[in-house]
Amino acid sequence: MTAVVVGASSGLGRALAGELARSGRGLLLIASDLRDLHAVAADLQVRHDVTISTLALDLAREPDPGARIREALIGLPDISALLLPVGLSRSDDDFSLSAARIGELLAINLHAPLAIVHALLPSLRESHGSVVLFGSIASARGRGRNVVYASAKRALDSLYESLRQTHAPDALHVQLYRLGFLATNLTYGVKLPLGASQPADIARKVVARLGKGSFAHHLPRRYGLIAWLVRSLPWSLYRRWRG
Repeated sequence: MTAVVVGASSGLGRALAGELARSGRGLLLIASDLRDLHAVAADLQVRHDVTISTLALDLAREPDPGARIREALIGLPDISALLLPVGLSRSDDDFSLSAARIGELLAINLHAPLAIVHALLPSLRESHGSVVLFGSIASARGRGRNVVYASAKRALDSLYESLRQTHAPDALHVQLYRLGFLATNLTYGVKLPLGASQPADIARKVVARLGKGSFAHHLPRRYGLIAWLVRSLPWSLYRRWRG
């Protein structure tokens, strides 16, 4: 069986690829830079002796990423899991963002996951496979930062619910992880309120739960309490917060 990882060349995607290869799964790894993909694939093949295919795909500019991935799966073992640790955020994502930048953020954070899920869903149904979506603590409640990013990530909650409502638990496993801060190049040197989690730690938990039902979790779990507290604040109090 084949697991598809979109956004596999760095951060959480790379950690997931490593954990899946360690478990003996064949992989189709997808990212924008083919050189990075080849380096990741070569390393994993040497260390874990698994079959790995790659596909370079620029999600910000590809109108039909699902069709491209479907083509890349031809000749490979049946798909058993689709993992979508894709995401792009910007420090200037507020109400001054240009239309072009808005489009780029939506293409990567929302259009791509939707299009890919739609394209691969028939194959995932046949294999009783898993769809794994990755949201963000940033979408817990709207604020003046991460406006487009958080809107797109909150939309993934709706996609998760629609998939669960449509499919019986034994027909398709639908899993959503709402992530806190991760230790990546984007957070390096940034002062964070609760520290950053290591992608490898998150990846181990995600891969261990593949195929084990449908659910939505916060990772790390403490962010679930934080999200609940933020949503519970009366609007008059929340409106004054500029965190």
